[in-house]
Parts: sequence; structure tokens; C-alpha cells
Amino acid sequence: MQIQFSVHSPNGGVKETARIRERVVRAEQLGFEGVFLGCSQLSTLEPFQVLATCAMATTRLKLGTGVTNMVYQEPTVLVGSAATLNEISNGRAILGLGTGDGPVYALGRKATRMKDFEEGIRTIRTLLQGGEMVTPAGRVRVTYRLAPAPVYLAVEGPRGLRLAGRVADGVFLASGVEPRAVGWALARIAEGAAEAGRSADEITTLAAGMVCIKEDGDEARRLVRSRIANRVHHNFQATLETVPEEELESVKEFMAAFDQSKPMEERSDPALLTDYLVRRFAIAGTPKECIARLEELADAGVERVMLTPARSVYEETVEALAQEVMPEFRA
Repeated sequence: MQIQFSVHSPNGGVKETARIRERVVRAEQLGFEGVFLGCSQLSTLEPFQVLATCAMATTRLKLGTGVTNMVYQEPTVLVGSAATLNEISNGRAILGLGTGDGPVYALGRKATRMKDFEEGIRTIRTLLQGGEMVTPAGRVRVTYRLAPAPVYLAVEGPRGLRLAGRVADGVFLASGVEPRAVGWALARIAEGAAEAGRSADEITTLAAGMVCIKEDGDEARRLVRSRIANRVHHNFQATLETVPEEELESVKEFMAAFDQSKPMEERSDPALLTDYLVRRFAIAGTPKECIARLEELADAGVERVMLTPARSVYEETVEALAQEVMPEFRA
């Protein structure tokens, strides 16, 4: 069984650029396929600029946003940023996009509507591939030659997944790292691809979740428990149809108590984050337990994952993942 591993790196504050670059260089040395940086307006560094410095320090690693949005940067601005990063990295850039969540609401904005999101993605992909768009001033195109950067979407609900099947190059499967949820998401993507006359095989998919590896598996699960709350809430805002009947009441209780206005670590009572939710949205445990979880995903057809280590143990988790888990999934 073969799986390609990418990692989602913290994108911190003051004087963090050098540290992020060191993490990215180490990820390349350890054999990861890619590194993605988050984008939260006024809370993170500007990811395209940080990734550009990482591109100049690496040669193989894919570098992407995980994810930015169209609320603060309209499509033509994103085209310029992605194309420039792709030029600097010699074709290794990925433009990861979502409709917007906490970072958008925190500044009093609203997430992009699905209709506008799809239209924006079509515009971005058309321009990145050298096509034209129509504006009130007439037809316009990018006037410099581009290496087309692929566009990946972070979506959870059936509408978003079908949209990704119609228009995206790739999808972060934010529905979780549990085979049933992954299978459901892949089926919705395939439906969207069929609507557009595409093959689902054209679309790269990465199962996305938290990760923590410790010799004490219970400690690993404790560390990720408080970190998954935002992911759980964002996912189940989109749909509850993937929740097993026996877990539905506890999920509804969590959703009712979640407070988006509080700092991330305080938005939910940890007691409401059940073992089901930890398993659904995280791969956490001993090396042997994590290997077993990933084998389940591989059996379900997963070929790529993007994993987010708990910030407090980021470096040690990346090292453990590369040295104790990833060798089991190399061809």
C-alpha cells in the first residue's frame, strides 16, 4: 500500500518566517510530498510570500495555501499570487481555496456563497490556464506566460463536494479520516465530475485531519481533542448525513454548545468531543495504532493525506510520522 503524505504547518506571527522555512526544508528532507500553510486575515503571515521564501530553499516539495479565500482577495488577485509562486517554485505551487470560515466571521464578513465560489474558481482556472474572462471593459487575459497552478478546494457538504467534482483540480477531504466519511465524500465528488463530463480520476484528493503520535496513545488523543473542535463544527455546519445514527445526539449537543466568537481553544467543552469525533477527525495514538488507521484509509482507496500536527508537538510529530509511520506506505 502506498500513500503520499503532506503536512499542514502552523503559519505564525512575528519573526516566524524563518521557522516556517526550516520546517518546510525539513519536510522535504523527510520525504513529504507537500506542505500547506493556513491563511487567516490579520492572524497569520501572508502565505504566498512565506511560501515564496520556502520555494527558494527547496527543490521538490509542493507548496500551497491550506486554505485561503475569495472574501479578502478577489479571483484575479489570487491568480497573480498563485502564478507568481508557481514561477518562483518552478511549478510546485498549489492554490488551496475555501469559502471562508472563522477568519472571515472574525472580521465581520460572510463566507462566499456557493454560486459565487464556483464562478470565482472557474475564472481563476481559466486565467491560470491562459484563457480569457469577460469584464465590463471587455475581454481580458493574463498578459504574461503562466505555468498553471492547480486549484484545490476544502469543502465538506454535498453541494461543495459536487462543485469540486465539476471544477477543481484537487480536494482536501475535510469530512474526516474515517473510511465511511471518505467514501461518502469521494462519491459526491464523482457525482459532480459526472455532471461536468469529467472523470473523477482527474481530481487529486487528500484525506485531511489532525495527527499526533505518542508512545502513550491516550496522551496523543488527549492532545488532539481540543484542537479538532473547529474542524468538527465547520464540517457539520455543512451536513449531518455522514453521522452514524448512534452518534447523532452527541454531535447535535456539541454543535449547539459551540461558540464561534471565543478563542479557538475555548469554543467547545472538551467533554463534548467524543471518542467518535476524535477518531473521525484525527489519526492519533501510538505508531502502531496510526499505521493501522492509515491502512484502513488505504484499503478505502486513499492515496494521499494532508495531516495537521498539534501545534504544541509539531516538530516531534512530523519526525515520528516520517520515521515510524511513513516507511510502511512507501512503494
